[in-house]
Amino acid sequence: MEPSIPGPGAGLRVPRNDGGSVAPAPLGEWTPQALVSVVVPAYGGQDKLDLVLAGLAAQTYPPALMETVVVDDGSEPPLRLPELRPEGTRLVASESWGIAAAVAAGVRASRGAIVLRLDSDVVPAAAHVEAHARWHHLADYFAVVGKLAFADADVEALTPEGVRDAVAAGAVPSLFAGREVSGDWEIALVKESGGVVEDPVRAFTIANGATISFTRAMFDDCGGMDEAVRLGSDTEFGYRLAQHGALFIADGEAGAWHLGLSQLKTRRAEGKRYRRPFAANRIPPLRHLRSMPGVQWEVPYAEVVVDAAGARLEPVRATVAAVLGGTLADVAVVLTGPWSDLHEDRVPPLEDPLLDLRLIRETFRGDPRVAFAEEAPEGPGRVPFRLRLAPGAVLHRDGLEAMIAHADSRRLGRVDTAVPSKAGPLRVRLDRTAALARADRLAKPGESPDDLLAELWGAEAAAPDAWFAAGDTRPREIARLRAELARLEAAPPARRSLPRRAAGRLRRLLKG
Repeated sequence: MEPSIPGPGAGLRVPRNDGGSVAPAPLGEWTPQALVSVVVPAYGGQDKLDLVLAGLAAQTYPPALMETVVVDDGSEPPLRLPELRPEGTRLVASESWGIAAAVAAGVRASRGAIVLRLDSDVVPAAAHVEAHARWHHLADYFAVVGKLAFADADVEALTPEGVRDAVAAGAVPSLFAGREVSGDWEIALVKESGGVVEDPVRAFTIANGATISFTRAMFDDCGGMDEAVRLGSDTEFGYRLAQHGALFIADGEAGAWHLGLSQLKTRRAEGKRYRRPFAANRIPPLRHLRSMPGVQWEVPYAEVVVDAAGARLEPVRATVAAVLGGTLADVAVVLTGPWSDLHEDRVPPLEDPLLDLRLIRETFRGDPRVAFAEEAPEGPGRVPFRLRLAPGAVLHRDGLEAMIAHADSRRLGRVDTAVPSKAGPLRVRLDRTAALARADRLAKPGESPDDLLAELWGAEAAAPDAWFAAGDTRPREIARLRAELARLEAAPPARRSLPRRAAGRLRRLLKG
């Protein structure tokens, strides 16, 4: 493999998504060193593919450091490579079907440290590959999106030689003279920001399949493409990259022209209808897509970790019940503890040394939102937020939702707090998993990822009052039991739903 780009722990350290603070090398005034693999997934459209390959043959990036992999996604008749094409162009067949599977096959067949995905109907400007590649020579966690315009092109009137010459001369717009051409970014977030995408929460939404580049390391680390997503896989892939620490760049000098109007213009309603359930199930930050009450989604918005090792049932039950009964419905709970120690050997039930652990498992084992693990999850993941709660820390009904909103409004990577209790402060920590990933990726040997997270994303110590019930560590549990006890004692004997013995048990629990 050719000389590579900076690896994990090396290169620039950029906070949040502040790509505007980074000045890339001017085009034509730097020395490329890494091999770029241009992956072109294609299904039919030989005429457009020929024009795209002609445009790639006129790139300013050194031919010796560029390879092109065209992936035939089951075309009939099969695609072929035209005579006019870049050096080192290969044609491979997809092992499955769909554009996500084709991209994945192309990446597997390629060799470059940098991967540039380009659609088979997108003609690149001469410096397109160079503009993308210069960012990846600075750090390995950038994801770069080119500036895409849509042209109502008369493809039959264009020739590969004419396209190559127009690209080389910097005159691509002349190919579409008299035709409709969109003159600005098609991505709303890029328009809003004036070309510099600084919102770290929504930055991943600029990802598109027409022109996006990333490092092979980031592709592998995030798990690559979800091949089950037939439309909208680009946004889902962008979210995966973000969750593994990617910083998104919109490069206005990486120009490209789509041969034809956007599907979102010609079949907008149908496209949105198809994409919505796939995106809603996989991309939690797209909150507007999760408007149906009672639905459990594949990827939760928050993962709450409660350490049950050595804890009593009651505080764990109060903590978990508050989480599951909160206003944030798409939440998962992980109860950590020595669950493998639980056995079915004979033991006096009330003298079981693992009595509380057993009761905790029995209380929650039927709830699909609750998982049991020996160790707490660490590092990045698909879930955007991870909240660590000590048993007895009881959230208000909207506490978790409000805590996440606080982190988002301040663009924080971590929020620390402690809930007062009779036994001492109960530690609580909310982490943004994308921030954890960035810190893990850039930390050098011996460097604290926690300190780096605070530097790159920001960390805050906050008061718990707005999010947690203060004072007694079991306020909601006790309030419920007191109300039940009062109801029992006030009812006539004939109408009591529980015998006096049950009321006695409630009194003893309140005292304990």
